[in-house]
This record gives sequence, structure tokens and C-alpha cells, in this order.
Amino acid sequence: MNRKIVFFTLLLWAILMFAAGAAHAQQPVVRALFFYSPTCPHCEAVIKEYIPPLLQKYGKQLEIAFIDISNPQNYEGLLRLEAAYGLDSTKTGVPEVFIGDKVLTGEFAIRGQMESIIQEYLAKGGVDYPALARINPEGTPAPTPTPNTPAKPIALAYFYKPGCQECNRVEYDLRLLESRVPGLKVYRFDVVEQAPLNEWLGQRNGVPEDRRLVAPAVFVGDDSLVGEQVTYDALSRLVEKYRATGAPVVWDGWDAASQQASQGILERFKSFGALTVAAAGLVDGLNPCAFATIVFFISYLAFVGRKGRDILLVGAAFTLGVFLTYTLVGFGLLKAVQALPFMATLGRWVYLAAGVLAFVLAVLSVNDFLAARRGNLDEMRLKLPTAWRKQINKVIRESSGVRAFVAVAFATGFVVSLIELACTGQVYLPTILFVMSVPSMRARGISYLMLYNVMFILPLVVVFGLAYAGTSSQRMAAFVNRQTATVKLLTAAIFFVLAVWLLYSVV
Repeated sequence: MNRKIVFFTLLLWAILMFAAGAAHAQQPVVRALFFYSPTCPHCEAVIKEYIPPLLQKYGKQLEIAFIDISNPQNYEGLLRLEAAYGLDSTKTGVPEVFIGDKVLTGEFAIRGQMESIIQEYLAKGGVDYPALARINPEGTPAPTPTPNTPAKPIALAYFYKPGCQECNRVEYDLRLLESRVPGLKVYRFDVVEQAPLNEWLGQRNGVPEDRRLVAPAVFVGDDSLVGEQVTYDALSRLVEKYRATGAPVVWDGWDAASQQASQGILERFKSFGALTVAAAGLVDGLNPCAFATIVFFISYLAFVGRKGRDILLVGAAFTLGVFLTYTLVGFGLLKAVQALPFMATLGRWVYLAAGVLAFVLAVLSVNDFLAARRGNLDEMRLKLPTAWRKQINKVIRESSGVRAFVAVAFATGFVVSLIELACTGQVYLPTILFVMSVPSMRARGISYLMLYNVMFILPLVVVFGLAYAGTSSQRMAAFVNRQTATVKLLTAAIFFVLAVWLLYSVV
């Protein structure tokens, strides 16, 4: 009897285990391709922060293949997938995720949409990795040398700018082409350090003056690609054009013409005029990250009940940090700092934090607007209770609180400026920096650098100047109190614009 019980128990256990295994085997599975670069801070953030919780949550129902595009073959696969999915090559980048017929490009899109897409495909019974059959090998043209035919040497001059995000993608494009095209040799140049060579090649190949000293830029034979023109498809077509004939190192012996090229930069510099340089600095000074940061400092001080002198000190410290950073860079004193590998990662966090903060402040400002419309000023969120404000003010008065805040503002201005350098002054700053290296023009170059920098910080001066006036003038304060609802609505609009601008920059 006992043997029968044991037998049936084991049989039941086996049946249950088989049923459980069968049920598990029938669970839908979603498989995704995740393309990344080991030097991409956005990729690192998604891989370390966002992906692990997803894998833990969905277990064996989610499989992600991580593909490093620093391997030319992997990068080629990414390009073919992008072509097969009909993506615009000027709007792609890493990190990039392919799930079924969906594509997510950039950290912001992945964090915001990836899980919902996973759930969508799980509900449909799962989805496999994108099939290789979907990839058209001719989707991204690439030159293929004829067998048994010696490869013709093709010399390509590539100009980049440290910290330039567009240049990072171009670097992978060029590595792939180098691996696929025998005879292709890429010569890499810093556009600021090799400004005369860039100018000479621009003159030789007919690049418009307002497109010279711009990065990324590529020169092959008598042809060139500048800025947004530099895509993998365009590079492939350009190299293919010279595959049969080859392209010599056209800048060999260019030193004989270097004086003429340098003179061309100097003549263009002379044509700028003070108003042109001032306008360039002012336009570049409309910087969303700097705006969001200084608005945060001002909002915090207003939040704790500080006004007048404190706002003036903090605003001046932040603006001084920005001004000194650009000045030191102009004199070539921060090259080592600019080259630090963590600067790109730091920049990403500053933008993301500032964008989230701006969004939170926008929501709170909308709440305050609604409260003010109802006449319930006590319900406004962007203020502290009176007792708390008095206590905080006491702490600030009795300690070095204000001095510490001023120091933080100055340091933040320094960091924000380093982050923004690669995106500002595409034509004017390289020209000015080159002119400063010419002894006879150094004084004028320095004066233009100072003018550019002063105009660059002018929008910041206006912002904290208005904040100072608004908290120091009794008439202004009375006006603001009468128009509280309108002020809150405008404030919310400004914060929303800043949030969208900053978060879009993170993508």
C-alpha cells in the first residue's frame, strides 16, 4: 500500500512539474537589440540604471542583446538596420533599441517608452529579434574593391572639435569605412589647432566662408562635407567616387600656402566687426542650461525668503564663473580639463537634472497660478511658511550659508560653461582663438574675445538683474503682488519651455 502511495505521489509530482515546465515554455518572450557605444554616457546610464530593473521584472520573458558599435561590423549592422527601418541618418544615434517594428533612439525615448513596448509585444505573444532577412545589404552603400585589383590610396582629412557630439558619430562612420575600404586613410585634425589647414582646404575646395572652421568637416580630393552633411551615406558616396582613381594627400606641401590661409582667416576676422562679434556672443548666450540653473538659484533664494543683496551675489557669482571659464579657454588654459573623459557624463547629468527641476517648478507654478486665481495665496506651493523662512534666514545670517551658496553658484557656472563650449561659437570662437595666436593681432583678438564673452553673459545679467529689481524695489514688489496670477502663469510658461529645451538636448 505504501509503495502505491509513493508511486502515485511521484507520478503526480512528475505530471505537475511537466505541466509547469510546459506552461513556462509557452510564456511569450520579447527580444530586443540594444546598440551602444562604450564612450557614450547616455548608453552607460541606460545600461546601468534602467535596464537591470527591467530584466529583473520580466525575467526570462525579456532578452536583450547588447551590441557595441565600436566594432565596425556591429556598426555596419546598425546602419543596415536603420536603413531597413527607414530612419533618417541625421536623426539617429546611440543608445538605440530595436523591438519588433519599433525603434527607440536616445536615452529619453528609451526610458519613456521601452517598457510599454515590451508589454505591448508580450500581450501579442512576444516578438523575436529583428530578422536579418529584413535588412537590405544595399540599404547603406559601401564601396567594395574589385578582387585582385590593387586598392587605390584615398586620403581623407577629418576635422573634429573636442566634446562635439556630432563628431562622435562621424568617428564611428569613418572607422567602419576604414575597415571596409582598403586604401582609405583618415587623417584626423582638431579644427581649432589646425585652423589654417582647414581654411586652406576650404579655399581649395570652394567651401563658403561661413562654413569654414566648422566641425565635423571632411575633405577628400576636390570634395568636402561640412556639419550636418557628414553622414555615413554621404561619406560612402564620397569615398566610392574616388575608389577607382584614388585621392592623394592634397595637403602635402601645403605649408607653402599656410601664410595665405592664415591671412584668409585674419581677413575674415577683420570683416567681422565689433557688432558681428557682439551679436554672435549674444545669440550663443541664449543658453537653456545656464538659464535653468540661474533661475533655480533665484527661485531657491526666493523660496527661503532671501532677496536683494543675496540674489545679486549669487547671480553675479554664477555669471562670473561663466565669463572666467570662456576667458580661460580663450587663452588655452583649460585644454586638460576639457579633455577629461567624465565631462560628457557630467554634462548629461547637469542637463537632465536641470530639465527635471524646470519641469517640477513649472508644475508648481501652475498650481500657484490656480491658487492665485482663486484668491487663496496661502495655498501657493513655491513658498515656505513664515516661521520656516525666519528660521532659515537666521541660520544663513549666523553662518557662512550665503558664502557657501555663492561658491556653489560660481563652481556651477564653471561646469555649465565647459559643457556648453562644444556647442557654441562654431565659426567665431575658432577664428578669434586663432587670431590671438598671431602676435600682431593678439590685442585685437583679446578685445574681441572679451566682447564676445561679455555679450555671452548679458542674458544672464538681465535675468538676475530683473530678479534683484523685483525683490528690492517696493513699487516692483507691489506690482508683482497685484499681478500674482499673471506672474505665476508667465513663470510656468518659462519653466515649461526650459524643461522641454533641456530634456530634448539630453535625447
